[in-house]
Amino acid sequence: MGKIKGIFLRGNIYWLAKMEAGRRTQVSLHTGDYSDAVGEAVKVLQDPFLEKSDAPLKQEIVAFLDHKGRQNEYSPASRESKQYALNGFAEFVKKRDVSGITTGDVQRYYRDLQTRVSESTAQGYVTTIRSFFNWQVDQKRIRSNPVSGVKLAKLDSKSRLLFCSPEQRDSLIANAPNEEMKFILYCGFHAGLRKNEIIEARPDWFDLNHGSLEVRATDSFRPKDREARTIPLTSEFQQFLRRYGLRSPFMLRPDVEKGASLYRYDFRRPFRDYMRAQGCEWVTPHVMRHTFASLLVSKGVSIYKVAVWMGDDVRVVQKHYAKLSPKDDDIEKAFAKKIAR
Repeated sequence: MGKIKGIFLRGNIYWLAKMEAGRRTQVSLHTGDYSDAVGEAVKVLQDPFLEKSDAPLKQEIVAFLDHKGRQNEYSPASRESKQYALNGFAEFVKKRDVSGITTGDVQRYYRDLQTRVSESTAQGYVTTIRSFFNWQVDQKRIRSNPVSGVKLAKLDSKSRLLFCSPEQRDSLIANAPNEEMKFILYCGFHAGLRKNEIIEARPDWFDLNHGSLEVRATDSFRPKDREARTIPLTSEFQQFLRRYGLRSPFMLRPDVEKGASLYRYDFRRPFRDYMRAQGCEWVTPHVMRHTFASLLVSKGVSIYKVAVWMGDDVRVVQKHYAKLSPKDDDIEKAFAKKIAR
């Protein structure tokens, strides 16, 4: 790629100096790679005008989340997790202006995440950051998404999912330090609920007479697939619920008031502390969900039923859990010969 007049290096980032309305201006090209800088410079020269914003990065994050909320793309629970990821990124890069963030900034944050969380979680955070910058491009605040150049590790989709054995599951429930922790464990291990579903569970989700649990929308929660789903309650879970009670307004505990806002109780820290005390640091709320599905499939329960109970696409469940299915002898039904009497 040829050279373009006006490109210069400041620190480790290339900039473009150009004349605009009779004044000399300088525009960051957000990269330390010269070839990429030339490509960015071409975009600037072809479309020189951007919508200017003086809002700091964290304020832009709030505006993005508000937009997603108005579009019904983020539920209140998912908004909280997205904001946690984006604010973490903002605190890491320590830059006020969105336009000053580079691919290198995002790459360094991703590498930092890799030392603290699982690879899939790290890549999930990067996906959220990519969505934020895509919105910034749509708003014409920046010309290109800095996340597009980030190199991610290859996820091994064929690797074995972590899940507990029946003995580990039962031991963790039996040793729970209190009834609230037992409720959390039953919801994950016996019903396959997601973390935010456990947090948002309402008493009217549980029908002890018919032995069922219906995950459905509330004023503060929407299911991931936007549709309610019904899960049969195990007899053990039902017995626990009769003792625990159908608590209101939330099954786990009421909202905790902090200042002018209300926040749902988040069991992340006590859950982690309990698993560490039990020598099971690797068990997360999502591992409980994996355990629910894995043990059902390994016992021959239809993958289609498991998918409905989990609220997942059948193809996703089949991809992750089909290998656990017991030997299927149904093929013999079409070829079996009658034994003469």
